[in-house]
Amino acid sequence: MSSVSSSPTASHGRVVVVDDDASVRRMLCLALGTAGFEVHAPASQVELQRRLTLGRPDALLLDVQHSKRDGLDVLVRLRARPALQDVPIVFLAVGDDADFRQQVLRAGADWFGVRPLGLGKLRAQLAELIRNGRPAAPAGAPIIRLQPAG
Repeated sequence: MSSVSSSPTASHGRVVVVDDDASVRRMLCLALGTAGFEVHAPASQVELQRRLTLGRPDALLLDVQHSKRDGLDVLVRLRARPALQDVPIVFLAVGDDADFRQQVLRAGADWFGVRPLGLGKLRAQLAELIRNGRPAAPAGAPIIRLQPAG
């Protein structure tokens, strides 16, 4: 399946949506696109890599639900890219597991949202992160490194 894109005339910023569900990808693209964001939603890891070589996004939105481990792996790989070090990352998950939320935030997400989440709240959070940039991590803040499952 090909990627979904939305490019409004006046953009609030470029957002790359990473979601393993095509219908959610389309919904997020439409919701953010109509709110004035330039949205790209690659349908595969290959398309994601290609999209990232075409230009640095202003924010990344991860909603990877096949497994918690997959979502964390994607987050860690994206955060490890030097060109994405200062790009805000929003991570969406179904259910609010406090331990998982802390893992996600320590792995480099800048905001953790629980689905279902109001689209207005999501749009506002993305706009704020794009406008203000990544929040500064306190000195000595822990960063986790995930090891492959063995």
